[in-house]
Amino acid sequence: MKNPLLHRLLPGLLCLGLALLPAFALAADKVKVAIGQKGLWDTMITVMAIDEGFFAKEGLEVEITWTRGGAETLQAVITGSVDFAFANGVLGVIGAYAKGAPVRIVSAQMTGAPDLYWYAKSDSGIKTLADANGKSMGYSRPGSSTNLVALALAKHYKVKPKLVSSGGISGTRTQVMSNQVDIGWSVPPFNLDLVADGSIHIVARGSDVPSLVGQTVRVNVANAEFLKSRRDVAKRFMKVYAQTIDWMYTNQDASVKRYAEANKIDLAVAKSALAFYPRSGMNVAPISGFDQSMQEAIENKRLTAPLSAAQQKELIDIVYTP
Repeated sequence: MKNPLLHRLLPGLLCLGLALLPAFALAADKVKVAIGQKGLWDTMITVMAIDEGFFAKEGLEVEITWTRGGAETLQAVITGSVDFAFANGVLGVIGAYAKGAPVRIVSAQMTGAPDLYWYAKSDSGIKTLADANGKSMGYSRPGSSTNLVALALAKHYKVKPKLVSSGGISGTRTQVMSNQVDIGWSVPPFNLDLVADGSIHIVARGSDVPSLVGQTVRVNVANAEFLKSRRDVAKRFMKVYAQTIDWMYTNQDASVKRYAEANKIDLAVAKSALAFYPRSGMNVAPISGFDQSMQEAIENKRLTAPLSAAQQKELIDIVYTP
């Protein structure tokens, strides 16, 4: 027996269901990302993609957690607290994977180390890194790119400084200016004001080491389970990430202005800082110099032997190539 009331309401309910369907169908996929060192040119890619609406166009809703870099960033993705972790030192990633951590390299983040520089107070007597024997030399966190580059610089200059984990950029600056650390690390635009006024001077740059020019020193990683269960989401995310890098370099009036505003610096300083970030160093693929990275991981006791071909294939999982 037909229900007259239901019969009258059915067309309306059907129309309501059809009206709501697009809202459910277009619900954005949520992605969580941990990024080390807030405010750097190369760590602002995801921020600019959010602000420009690039992720939204791909049906993605992105949440950022900022870290101080190194193991802190990597730990977030290992525990599954986030889906991606960006700007990780390659040595730390290799070491974590070798210990069974569920991490996969999904792209290069920086090849070469043109952005990293080390500095000393102008009255310290340290003119170049050749004067660094026995001096304390900072890097951010163990396994970070600053750790790798500091080791490479010491080897290149044939000196033996006392390497210390000095933490982030601002904390390192405080330690240098208060004479707790002799040589600090930084990246533009930070501390260029002290260089300009003569308080400090640059004693070494990552680009001083020829062997680093073609080596990927920082990578972006994803949680292995996330890649397995939501690979299409990961691919769409990395597609936007790669395209945003192109946008930043082809639309510098907009991107550099936003970079300056984010760091509360003059536009001229922001433009000069960009010279430390060549476009070629920010390609998302390939992962270059991986054999060299493995050898350095062995030398620094993060690996006992090189990863097998099968392990390398599992670890390096580039989900999107432009």
